[in-house]
Amino acid sequence: MPGVDLGVRRAALAVALLAPAFLFSLEGLKPPAPSPASAPATQFSGSRAFEVLKRLVGDDIPHPLGSSANQTVRNRAISELKNLGYAPEVQTAFACSQYGSCGTVNNVVAILQSSSHTNQRTSGPPPGSSAVLLSAHYDSVPAGPGVSDDGVGVAAIIETARALKALPKPKNSIIILIDDGEEGGLLGARAFVQFHPWAHSVRAAVNLDARGTSGASIMFETGTANEWAVHLFERHASHPSLNSIAYTVYNRLPNDTDFTVFKAAGAQGLNFAFIGDVVHYHTPLDNIGNASPASLQHQGENALASVTALASADLSNIPIRDAVYFDLFQSQVIRFRASWALPVALFCIFLLAFQILRLFRTNRLSMPQAFWAITIWLAIVVITAIVAVILRTLLHLGSAILVDWVAHPRPVQLAFWSLGAGVAFTIAILFGRRAGFWGLWSATWFWWCALSLVVASVAPGLCYLFLIPSLVSVISAVPAIFMPRNRELGPAVEPFAIASVFLSLLAAGAIGFAAILLLYEGLGNSVLPLIAILVAIELTPALPLFSDISSAPGTAGALFAWAPISLCLTAAFFSVILPQFSAKSPQRVNIEYWKDADTNVAQWIIEPASGRMPGPIAIAANFTRANKGPFPWDRGPAYFSPAPRLTDSAPSFTILESSTVGNQRHYRALLKSERAAPEVLVLFPPKSGVKDVTMGGQAFDSAGAKQLLFFGDWNVYRCLAVSSEGVEMGFTLPAGKPLQIYVVDVSYNLPASGKFLLDSRPLTAVPSQDGDVTIISRSVQFLP
Repeated sequence: MPGVDLGVRRAALAVALLAPAFLFSLEGLKPPAPSPASAPATQFSGSRAFEVLKRLVGDDIPHPLGSSANQTVRNRAISELKNLGYAPEVQTAFACSQYGSCGTVNNVVAILQSSSHTNQRTSGPPPGSSAVLLSAHYDSVPAGPGVSDDGVGVAAIIETARALKALPKPKNSIIILIDDGEEGGLLGARAFVQFHPWAHSVRAAVNLDARGTSGASIMFETGTANEWAVHLFERHASHPSLNSIAYTVYNRLPNDTDFTVFKAAGAQGLNFAFIGDVVHYHTPLDNIGNASPASLQHQGENALASVTALASADLSNIPIRDAVYFDLFQSQVIRFRASWALPVALFCIFLLAFQILRLFRTNRLSMPQAFWAITIWLAIVVITAIVAVILRTLLHLGSAILVDWVAHPRPVQLAFWSLGAGVAFTIAILFGRRAGFWGLWSATWFWWCALSLVVASVAPGLCYLFLIPSLVSVISAVPAIFMPRNRELGPAVEPFAIASVFLSLLAAGAIGFAAILLLYEGLGNSVLPLIAILVAIELTPALPLFSDISSAPGTAGALFAWAPISLCLTAAFFSVILPQFSAKSPQRVNIEYWKDADTNVAQWIIEPASGRMPGPIAIAANFTRANKGPFPWDRGPAYFSPAPRLTDSAPSFTILESSTVGNQRHYRALLKSERAAPEVLVLFPPKSGVKDVTMGGQAFDSAGAKQLLFFGDWNVYRCLAVSSEGVEMGFTLPAGKPLQIYVVDVSYNLPASGKFLLDSRPLTAVPSQDGDVTIISRSVQFLP
């Protein structure tokens, strides 16, 4: 680069070195190609498994708990296992979840006996033995066919079961559980743990699930024996995709899978899911056409590797230790004990302190430079945060990001990645000369080491993002700081110093880029400001290279400021002009028919996820916008239009018995849908004092009770796939306290009169979760 000063060339080289790290990080989020059907019998074949998937759910019919389609899928899974030589059984049980939901489930259970099994009279694991559980759920939500969630998991289990038959018998028995009712509140898993005799032998579990239709199969959760499980997995996995950030964050989110139930029952193990194309999740687009054979391959590879590793392990005395871990581009797993994080962070702090003291003593760093450098680093983070929040607000007002995932996410992501880079580089160029090379180096790693220390103390699973680059930097900088100075070259251009900057920058990019990319996959547009901040922080190791670059207009150095800023503005512009929804990435729009039996008033209700009514639906009826839905627990805008009144009766809530003890009154009631709707609910208002709730004789876990987010702080109890006779419910209320509760039944369709609304829904809108429903509600008064 003739005519370009040395500082610019070094900065350009540093940015160029980050490109491979970014590209490898992108590749590391992709699943491997599916193996052909001709793959050896002992290996998992995505091609074979995809044929199983098509036989299971290729008709794209939703099959929620209790439906006839649910029974059809169950029978297909049983047939597949029988054809492989297994003897599957059906466990039927009534179970209740901590989410306040209950239902009768039908689990498919089979077993591959261990090599020590000699008693042919017992079908289960040998008494006193340990077993490994391999699980996935076969039910879907009412709105979608559930091909990826979790038909892919079931198909992966069946192909894994085939491969296991071709391998030597395992040391520990392997129990196959294809469970029902996961979407209704992990009901099948609960039924297995509570009522199935084989559950007592389960010491480890491998669970397969999905929150999308593509992407890498990520190991995102373990039991309490974190280090042990990760060590086993990394030794056997071909393409490991995992990190302790996902584990740490997931444990703090209100999300659960079947693995939550197994873990609560004391099992160790591994939980896998893929999360690409989350716009298809729980919608009709979770179909066979959108299913990814590559994701199925990766899910199955992980299942086979994990279950064989666990089945060969000693499960009698599992060490309970946490680990910090992550993969490098699915090729290598870096792992260390979580207890090491804090000592290593302290080591980095102390070594850095000696290095900074050495810089002061050798006059390579002055107090004014240190002050400017610390201020520059803080300014980068603070200004990035402020501008990112403003940009996200403007994009929301411009209708570019009304929902978390849009049809064209790349411009949105590019805008915030460029924003982080633009702010970091601009501030470094404008003020870097005042801080100098060693000032910017010292301040950068002071803050990185401080973050390492704080995060290692609070959430060790996250600390590697800052700890590993900090360790690389303070160690690689030792020769540059403690060896005799090269007075001819000067401190800012010493080869060891430059090499240290490049190494630490590469470490930060190789580790951090994948986490930031995955952050968007998992949480979407809601975390865009955080993404910009993290990108800016990830680039701060390059700041010393900008200490002698001129920002004068027309100079090469100015490009480092204007190029990312221009890219940010251009990407933001395209984010606004590109359509937010498409047929492939539609908006979630459920259409509801609601009849209030108390007033005999009926309405059509639309509650679009974006808060904006699709035009074709808006003109199909005379809708009125309201700030919230019709029920006290509703949140967010809704649109109403008068609807014809159905003659169907409201759900009944008959008090069978009541008794008072002290200041508490206990009730026994029969809850029933008079129109044979599959779902009935009873909703108690906040601070009602309701407790000791049972349904169908099953008590709810009040200690771990969680309410569904869309019901706010109301206490909700529901029965799914309720029988025509109804379900008996027990509960206790404070005596002498007036109270109004709601009783609701739900069917997963619209009345015939709603066909005109279904026809008006554009291709850019789809139902989700429960889908289009008919709701009839009534209130029940409890008087003193």
